[in-house]
Amino acid sequence: MRKLLVLALLLAGSGVAWADSIPTVVNETSRSPVWTVTVFNDSGATLTSGDVVVWDQADADFTSEGNPYVITSTTADDPWTAGVMQTASCPDQSLCEIIVYGIAEHVLIDDATDAAPVDTAVGISPTNAGNVSSYASGADTCMLGIVLDMEATDGVDNAPARVFVNVSCD
Repeated sequence: MRKLLVLALLLAGSGVAWADSIPTVVNETSRSPVWTVTVFNDSGATLTSGDVVVWDQADADFTSEGNPYVITSTTADDPWTAGVMQTASCPDQSLCEIIVYGIAEHVLIDDATDAAPVDTAVGISPTNAGNVSSYASGADTCMLGIVLDMEATDGVDNAPARVFVNVSCD
């Protein structure tokens, strides 16, 4: 009997330890969690909230704190897609936060000829750095996520959209 009591206490204690490490509890009245990563802006320009970034493969260095470098890209559906800038304004050579999973409130859709509609997969735009356009699945490509809704009418140049970020690569 004493062994069962000790086992029950050990299991209960370990369950509490695991529950304590859950970052966010989500229910029907709360939003899904947003997962962020601290990165180093190595793009050569100031990035703003909503800019889509990729891991910097040409300069694969890390800061002394271990923060990976990010830049913008015009490689369609870039295989190094990292996420969406969350920091309001991130000067070049500064630390910033990017969203790697969850809802990004303001992501620019490329242009009127490729205004990805709601419930459409999007990836890095081949024409405008920091923007997204409709995703075309293929070898060595990555999708940024899914358009949830548009803040402006479909077909508007650089229409801001809410995107559920969930980077997925082929």
